[in-house]
Amino acid sequence: MRTWKKALTVAGSVAALAVVTGCSGASSAGTDPVSTVSGDPIRIGFVCSCSGPQSDSLGATDDVALAWVKATNANGGINGHPVELVVKDDGLDPTRSLQAVKELVEVDKVVAIVGEASPVADSWVNYVDSQKIPIVGGLSFTPAFQTSPNFYASGPSLAVQEFVVYKMAKETGGTNLGFLYCGESPACKDSEGLAGRIADHFGLGFSSLQISSTAPNFTAQCIQMKDKGVDVLKVLGTSPVQSRVMESCRQQGYEPATISTAGGISDDWFSDPNFEGRLTSSPAANYTDESIPAVKAYLDAVDQQLPDLRGTSQFSQTNSLVWVGFELFEAAAKAANLGPTSTPDTVRQGLYALKDETLGGLSIPLNFTEGTPANIPCYFTFEVKDGELTSPDGPGYKCLSDDEVATLGRLNQKTA
Repeated sequence: MRTWKKALTVAGSVAALAVVTGCSGASSAGTDPVSTVSGDPIRIGFVCSCSGPQSDSLGATDDVALAWVKATNANGGINGHPVELVVKDDGLDPTRSLQAVKELVEVDKVVAIVGEASPVADSWVNYVDSQKIPIVGGLSFTPAFQTSPNFYASGPSLAVQEFVVYKMAKETGGTNLGFLYCGESPACKDSEGLAGRIADHFGLGFSSLQISSTAPNFTAQCIQMKDKGVDVLKVLGTSPVQSRVMESCRQQGYEPATISTAGGISDDWFSDPNFEGRLTSSPAANYTDESIPAVKAYLDAVDQQLPDLRGTSQFSQTNSLVWVGFELFEAAAKAANLGPTSTPDTVRQGLYALKDETLGGLSIPLNFTEGTPANIPCYFTFEVKDGELTSPDGPGYKCLSDDEVATLGRLNQKTA
């Protein structure tokens, strides 16, 4: 398995990187594009859990965020102004995360927090609601995007993604679902009850176990799932953890069908035979599909600036969700003619002005209504086939029916 080691980025006029995580591996420095704009910047913030228990999944998200800033400034900035990014790493610590957001708002005076990549973002919902700071895109599967009108999702919730993959499991002949979920993230822990209710809705048996990313192996869990007759396995965890789970199960002669949601997809799946046939749902377009011009632009920026990232476990659909968040911010900024002296309210007005915005095919159609969280019922579907991430339903998106939306709403409201 190839691994990714980030290079130190020094604070400067274009971007500021506060913390460098200790990832393993080796990399060579890429070529930064030259900024073509100068003057006062539009200052935005980014929060990630780039270090800590989720770093093997989120450790490169800040690099991708900075790559977007540099690519944007090399192409004229936004409305003729350079973009300055202030990066904060919370280490998956809720207290540290809240403090980071307070610094972005009160010290750095950012106009928005963009592409957030922190599974503990719920810790700052009340604060950003009180400050009216827009959180634009990022990990739409975190609960804050479904509860706060100041979190502007660029894709569907984890509940929608779970509903879709369990439906896929049923349609492909699955009868008994096993659910292994990470113990480090609150979003993981909170998902078990809903997962069981969705499985029951589709007439699937359901067994669940919590797992730890630091466990030496997952033999015991694999044996338990095998003994319970689980024929479809869902692992909610980082890509490296999923790889270790699948290998532990294979060593026990247990090779069930597998499903997942987008957060875990990474390039190392495609060279691992344990992931062949994996079905998954996603809030964003296939991040490997260069036939989509907006995806190709993303991959070109990564290849230029982060040449050793692709092909590693750190290059994932999660990174693309960060990129999509920044693209959403740019669309809103252009719609509102955002400038260096603009306010967070200007960002919000730009978001409300967008109509069926797909960001060049990166996202499902996005619309935002003042005072209401964006509950998005549409999604993309993928399958790992012959070592590639394919789109069995085509490159476009699909949506839940009105009846399915109502059903999922009822399941969401029930208690575990």
